[in-house]
Amino acid sequence: MATLSVRSINIRDIPNLHDLYRVHVAVGLSCASDQELSSGILGSLPFARRFRRVFVATLDDRLAALVELEPSRREYRWLVTRLAVNAGLASEESWVELWSELLVHAVRAAGAAGAKRLHAAPAVNGPAFEALRHAGFSVYAHQTTLLAQGLHFGNHEEIPVREQEPSDAWSIHQLYHLATPHPVQYAEALTSDHWDVRRDAGSLVRGFLAEDDHQVVAYCRVRSRRRIHVLDLLALPRSSMLVGALVPLALARIGAGPKDSVWVSVPDYQMELLAPLEAQGLDPVDRQARMVRYTAVPVRPRVSTRLQLVPEVGERLAPRMPSLSSSR
Repeated sequence: MATLSVRSINIRDIPNLHDLYRVHVAVGLSCASDQELSSGILGSLPFARRFRRVFVATLDDRLAALVELEPSRREYRWLVTRLAVNAGLASEESWVELWSELLVHAVRAAGAAGAKRLHAAPAVNGPAFEALRHAGFSVYAHQTTLLAQGLHFGNHEEIPVREQEPSDAWSIHQLYHLATPHPVQYAEALTSDHWDVRRDAGSLVRGFLAEDDHQVVAYCRVRSRRRIHVLDLLALPRSSMLVGALVPLALARIGAGPKDSVWVSVPDYQMELLAPLEAQGLDPVDRQARMVRYTAVPVRPRVSTRLQLVPEVGERLAPRMPSLSSSR
């Protein structure tokens, strides 16, 4: 019987990464791009593990499966970005078991590193979804992923759009509260700091917003790496049609070209955004579940010790009936 072991990736595993069949479980720059070998190399370098963590499962010392994660220390969470398996070594029936073992190991590592949650977005009803469910992940929302290959946007209305400034993070966070159901907010546990625009591990992040009477009513954040752009959208229900103009204007401001790819995920609770996005040439390509797994918080056990009293002290502290005294 084959012996299964789980560990962090190392340099010796790099030549065998080409044998792995990969399954994306998040929409982001790490998954939209096809830099699978470079991400494995990054995860094997000790100094780069704050950007990428990779764990592998081996069967009799042969590389069988892999999980990639992106730690977000500022938000106390890790994002599961990719699962992979050696299809020639492991049968499809064993994929769920291999990935579940890897994910449980990743949850422990995340908890030890101070993370409170792990997030993933696998395709609905696939083996990755089953593995995440077996590892204790639960679904808190569903989403539709859209893709535009080549930027050929239709006609759109010119609207006042300005680029995000550092002081806008709080206002965007208020828009998030208004546009997002409370159970989703509890699962994601985002703070105002999440909406800051900053460079993340080689990607450029810029935000653009539309306002009505000094209130942010629609927002588009663009994370770019080379020719790949991933959009995060927020909009009030009454302002959903603004997204059809906000997206092409934002992409034009960052200088996106006709050979670029644009990815965006629309949760079910914002289905009104689908129509304006499809009108601009983005096509649905996948259906995903948003999942979360909370890490175990180490708790120091409270040890109670009984005080052993010597007989003399015990007699002096014997229970007595309350007494009343009065003085004249």
